[in-house]
This record gives sequence, C-alpha cells and structure tokens, in this order.
Amino acid sequence: MDLKKLIKEYMAKTRVMQLATCVNNRPWVCSIHFYADDQLNIYWISAPTRRHSEDIQQNAKVAATMNIHEDTAQEPYVIGLTAEGEATVLTDKEVERIGKQYIEKLSKDRSMLEDILSGKINRKFYRLKVTKFVLFDTNIFPADPRQELKV
Repeated sequence: MDLKKLIKEYMAKTRVMQLATCVNNRPWVCSIHFYADDQLNIYWISAPTRRHSEDIQQNAKVAATMNIHEDTAQEPYVIGLTAEGEATVLTDKEVERIGKQYIEKLSKDRSMLEDILSGKINRKFYRLKVTKFVLFDTNIFPADPRQELKV
C-alpha cells in the first residue's frame, strides 16, 4: 500500500480540518476549509486577526487533524489523519499559483482570489508544510491502524 497516495486520496475527499496552534502555553483549535497539493502541503485562507493566524506569527509550529470516516453500524471502521509541521503566510506570487486550485476544490467564487490579492478583503493564504502525517485507519490496516509518514 502506497501510504503517500492513500493520504492524498483521503485529503481530496474532505474539505474541513481542525488546526491547532499554541502560544505561551495557551493552545487553540479551530475548524477551517483547506486544499492540499500533490506535495502534501496544506493551504487555507484566514483573516490575519483571527487567533490562530496571530498565533502562527509567534509560533509557526502547528498541528492539524481531519476526520475522514467515523464508524457506523454499516461501516464499522475509523479513519483519521493528523499532521504536524510549520505554517507560513504565502507571498502574492504563491497565492497566484495555488489560489485557483483552492477555489476550485472548495467551490468558492473566483473573485475571492482577486479580492485577496488587491487587499479588498483582509484575508491571507497560509501553508502548512507538513513534516509528518499519522494515519489511523482501521479499515485498510486493521492489524496495525497507526501508520506514519515522514515528509
């Protein structure tokens, strides 16, 4: 089983992740829409005044988690994905490159990208450069569901 390929497939199936930040021993978790590229970088848009965005300015080390599948009576297995790495604000050139894919995956209005780049709306694109994924998958890996991928 190609773990990297499987992680890409799972991230393509979900739109929301929980992002964890921490500054001065004060942890914070929020839910945000995201897009992941072929190199397994994760992207999102946020206002720089949000607590998680302010935290990233002080401490770029973050973690994220995605709920891929909850167990049900019909499908009794669990799939979750966790990531850790460093978050940064993208440059305008990077936004031009990645923004279209983000908007396409999340079905956002195309004018949003222009509004961000022009400063019309106060939002920034962020990237989580993942250093490690932990996949917990009791469906494909029932004997050893915890699978780790260092990027």
